[in-house]
Amino acid sequence: MTKKKDYIPRSFAKLLTWLKNFITYLSKSEVIARLGLDNARVTALKTEINAYDEACEKADASNAGSVDRLDRKEKADNIIKSSRHFVNTFLRYNEALTDDDRKQLGLTIPDETSTPDSDPSEYPEIEPDTSVLRRITCRFLNREHRTAKPARVHGTELRSGFIPDGEKPSLKHLTESSFSTRSSITLDYTDEQRGMLIGLCARYENNTGGKGPFGPIITVFVP
Repeated sequence: MTKKKDYIPRSFAKLLTWLKNFITYLSKSEVIARLGLDNARVTALKTEINAYDEACEKADASNAGSVDRLDRKEKADNIIKSSRHFVNTFLRYNEALTDDDRKQLGLTIPDETSTPDSDPSEYPEIEPDTSVLRRITCRFLNREHRTAKPARVHGTELRSGFIPDGEKPSLKHLTESSFSTRSSITLDYTDEQRGMLIGLCARYENNTGGKGPFGPIITVFVP
């Protein structure tokens, strides 16, 4: 099987070109409104991209030193992580996102004909680990086969969110979405969020984007 090409380039120059195109399109008021994006989140990502741009200029200068090149490498790693998180959280499952949007943003357009696999029929169990302060690590386990995921499953979507006091947990509270092809996802929180109740729910996704049913919502307090 041919490994799917990552939509985010790895070379410093190509990464910067991709990021500038991505944030320019994403910053359009029409796009923000149509996709229901948070202006503050977009602005924060733009600020981080600008910082990477400045780091590239310093690292490419004739008088650049090892410190400048190290700073560029660190900022590249961080912005790749931030951009991927933004895509997975706010765009990947955004029903308003069109294939033309994906093309303009430099994202992968799902190939609905690549495999004939049917949508997953099972859901993953979540085993939360709260042994680290301000962190919840969610490990996934297939309830029937006792593995991270059954055959022909590409990865797991994790929905999470704060549960208001006195309310019964439901999907409407789980507004944050994360995706991983691995057996776990780690969620980080702040000191102010310690002790707050978090709802967690997961489902499988196959290679063509077909989604299985959500499993039951479990709750855990931020350690």
